[in-house]
Amino acid sequence: MADIATRRVHWERATAMPFTALALAFLVSYVWQVLDHGRTPELDGWLTRVDILIWVLFSADFLLRLRISTDRRRFLRHNWLDLSIVLVPPLRPLRLLRAALLIIDAVDRHTRFQARMRLAVFVGVSSVLLVLLCSVAVFDAERDAPGANIHSLGEAAWWSVVSVTTVGYGDFHPVTVTGRLVAVVLMTVGIGLISFTIGAVTSWVIDKLRIVDESVERADRDLEELVGEVRSLRAELAQLRAELRHTTPEGVCELGKSR
Repeated sequence: MADIATRRVHWERATAMPFTALALAFLVSYVWQVLDHGRTPELDGWLTRVDILIWVLFSADFLLRLRISTDRRRFLRHNWLDLSIVLVPPLRPLRLLRAALLIIDAVDRHTRFQARMRLAVFVGVSSVLLVLLCSVAVFDAERDAPGANIHSLGEAAWWSVVSVTTVGYGDFHPVTVTGRLVAVVLMTVGIGLISFTIGAVTSWVIDKLRIVDESVERADRDLEELVGEVRSLRAELAQLRAELRHTTPEGVCELGKSR
């Protein structure tokens, strides 16, 4: 069993970077298809094949790791993100979800062995990914809709940033059902990410303040010990001076005459 677990760990480490590249390739494919907007049907066909191929590769990787796992139930519990990728088919309405799952899974694979930076990388990548994908998705939904005011990717990106930060200027807003669903996801996840980030920063500041307090307390203790040693040295010095007064040359001479 130990050999099987070791082989699975080696396999995950070996495939971390390739599957990160596949996830990025899927993201590029998704964005490219949205920006192309059916102008080149042949290109859309090729990009769709790329999507399906990437989905097949991720599914094969998941099934292989599940097969060599010693505890399959535990594996499924700890790899629910990979399972979600396999269960979500490569259909256009679900590509936004699949793109998010693929990138987050790639980040998780790449940072799994870097515990100190895992939290910061995960939050940062998730935030950027959320804004990017929601911008592309709302642009895809709104650009040809009647009465829509989001007609470019730049306007969609500005709307995403304003919405995820809960500022809400109101200069751009979705009018389609799909756009509003994307807005709900963006605002809900955005509030969660902001709250999580604020909590993490607050915890970091508290830890730093605790370290400073401990350093100050340690310095105070060292200072008290130093003051105590100085006082002890002063007392010893005073005692030595008192002894020296009794052993001056005059005192020695007086002692000789008395003899």
